[in-house]
Amino acid sequence: MALETRKSNKVKEVKVLVLSHCILNQATRWWQKGKQIERNQGPVDQILEFLSANKIGAVQLPCPEFGFFGNPRPPATKDEYESLPKFRAHCESLAKESAQHLKTLVIGAKYPTIKILAVAGVERSPSCGVNCTPRRVSGKTRHLDEKGLFIEFLDGEMRNHDLKIPVIGLDMKRPGDFCRKLANLLNKTP
Repeated sequence: MALETRKSNKVKEVKVLVLSHCILNQATRWWQKGKQIERNQGPVDQILEFLSANKIGAVQLPCPEFGFFGNPRPPATKDEYESLPKFRAHCESLAKESAQHLKTLVIGAKYPTIKILAVAGVERSPSCGVNCTPRRVSGKTRHLDEKGLFIEFLDGEMRNHDLKIPVIGLDMKRPGDFCRKLANLLNKTP
């Protein structure tokens, strides 16, 4: 009986959050020579603190922009990246690999099982934006309510793998708002 009690107290499911690369490693964010680099250091602390306090694991996605262009690189719009066939193919390939990895995490974890809480993109990114992505409109950069190129491909690939995972955006200027979104998501998750 004591052995049965100990077994039933073990964790049966663990939660993980899938993060755009720069949430854990801001050094991959775009920067230009002569521009301030201080913002591009370390992880986004508030996100790590939230994950730790709530015992949520993290999975880091690859950074399509850094992997393709490196740094320094200038800011770009989704239009500019869409016009580069090799970059589009790069994003599509990374999205396929990432979705397959997420599927493997879910089906390969028998005890404890893994529940992917959400995929976290980064707002105002041409690749990882969720609801705020830079576009060229009438010759000016505007932020539109649409997914960035990589997140768009990843979302499609997750559907292809029958992964029903919400995709939410982090505004790097307001990580506290993102933590509140995560808390709401946690409260809704069985």
